[in-house]
Amino acid sequence: MASIYRRTRSYPIPSGAEIVTDRKGQRFAKWVDNKTGRTRKAPLNAAGDAVMVESGSYLIAYFDAGGKRQEVNSKTTDLATAERIAGQLENKAALRQAGIIDPTQERFSNEARRPLVDHIEDYRRFLASKGNTPKHVESTLRYIEIVCQRTNAKQVSDLNGAAVLQVVGELRNRGISKRTQDGAGPRTANAYLTAIKGFSRWLWRERRTPVDALATLPRFNEETDRRHVRRELTPDEAVYLLGFVEGYTTKFHNMPGPVRAIAYRLALGSGLRAGELRSLTPAHFDLDADPATVTVDAAYSKRRRLDVQPIRQDLAELLRPWLAGYGRDDHPLANMPDNTARMLQQDLAAARRKWIDDAPTDAERQQRERSDFLAYQDADGRVVDFHATRHTYISGIVAGGASVKTCQELARHSTPTLTIGRYSHARLHDLTAALDALPDLATPPETTTAETLTATGTDNLTPVSTVSILPANRQQYGSETMQETANCGERPDDCSGTETAPQQAQGERPNVLKLQDLATKKPHPAGCGGERRARESNPQPAKPASDFESDPSPFGYPPAVTVLIRLSLRSNGKTGLAGRKFKGFSRFFGVA
Repeated sequence: MASIYRRTRSYPIPSGAEIVTDRKGQRFAKWVDNKTGRTRKAPLNAAGDAVMVESGSYLIAYFDAGGKRQEVNSKTTDLATAERIAGQLENKAALRQAGIIDPTQERFSNEARRPLVDHIEDYRRFLASKGNTPKHVESTLRYIEIVCQRTNAKQVSDLNGAAVLQVVGELRNRGISKRTQDGAGPRTANAYLTAIKGFSRWLWRERRTPVDALATLPRFNEETDRRHVRRELTPDEAVYLLGFVEGYTTKFHNMPGPVRAIAYRLALGSGLRAGELRSLTPAHFDLDADPATVTVDAAYSKRRRLDVQPIRQDLAELLRPWLAGYGRDDHPLANMPDNTARMLQQDLAAARRKWIDDAPTDAERQQRERSDFLAYQDADGRVVDFHATRHTYISGIVAGGASVKTCQELARHSTPTLTIGRYSHARLHDLTAALDALPDLATPPETTTAETLTATGTDNLTPVSTVSILPANRQQYGSETMQETANCGERPDDCSGTETAPQQAQGERPNVLKLQDLATKKPHPAGCGGERRARESNPQPAKPASDFESDPSPFGYPPAVTVLIRLSLRSNGKTGLAGRKFKGFSRFFGVA
């Protein structure tokens, strides 16, 4: 049976309250509420130093289908209404216990009635508890809120693939805001899709919705319209930039020139990202190891794993005196600005200006102004930002001939496709070097017959032409037969006549089959059949393999070919698959 009651709380006696006693001896405090101006009356506690005030709504306590005591607020001050609500709760508990009501479907129904903003707030706490950076959490929630706002989604059931895809398509066509003239690119659109699809999948995993409504939502092909394509720095650009930044200090980057140069060198020599560089302390460097290493804690690594990155020994020796000026737990690169792309862009612009001004002649100056050397954006629209240092690092490893697995490990990527496909850039001279392995097709080589025979090991021999030997419909195999003849070493006089049996017995028969002999020899079907019947009536022990090599056949050819000739001759007048196959064999060699 459900219990219906009001929760009682004790409060200090209001100032100016009058203590009165009713006819039953119960003491009460009477006072005027300052907010409503109404007179209120509440009983005192046993000690008489506080008033006992009941809650406005009735509370209901009942036992659910699992036997656990539950307490809910009826949200009503009417006792009769609270009693009806308690009866409904008990009836539902009984139906669940009997299996008439599915608890899972009821849970989905309850979650579907909750406002969507409540689910988004729960998702925010989930992302933060996973250890994601605040920047990632805020950007993800911003994408989700924009999509939900433009789809006018108020509850979970309002999220569907068609509406979301329409909104993302509008972002691509019209842009994200009125300030942007062009629509969003495929990569930006995929960022919105990734955020909203992750939210929908989280709703399904948390059993807040029966299905993932956005699971089949397709992504856009980013290769069709890449807006921000990075390029790698050439070795000459990197050397000039580092030398210039060493002596170039500006107030806009929070870092002096030598420290910025160290940051660039470390990024180019290890492939670390900007956030990973900020987290480094001298304790993260092991310069005495072989090889020297720099360690990134899992909390700051993009893949959330402890990364131990090897570095070159010359870079380690360059870092040694610089790190000696800091404490073990200091962060030398903590002042690196958030907008590292702007920092590198301004350094590139200043270095390019000096490089152009150092031109010895006007003609050289004009040529330098037309070049892409140290340009933030080249003629193809590719840019150099701080993350381009990572592209330069990985491209250098790939160009050095490292294996795909090694490149993937040094790049700290989950798949080699990302390492080889997006981060490695093939330079033009690298492609030209690969083309040198192709044959020269400008002038066809003049290869003589003697050179051909020398290459096959049959020098001083004249090749045999087999065009006149083969039937007209078999001449397409002539070149192949001639090559086989040259490889086997058949002499010219072997093709003009028929070998005798003594020659065959002495092992002097040719190594290749002379097809013109098949046309002149007469078949002996009776002899073949007699031999077969004799062998069947008086079986002989099996011969070793060496006997077949020297045993002359009745036709004067190798044993394997002799078997095929016998079968073809025996198939005369026969029908069926076997007969057709061996007749075709005999017609091919011209003995049908």
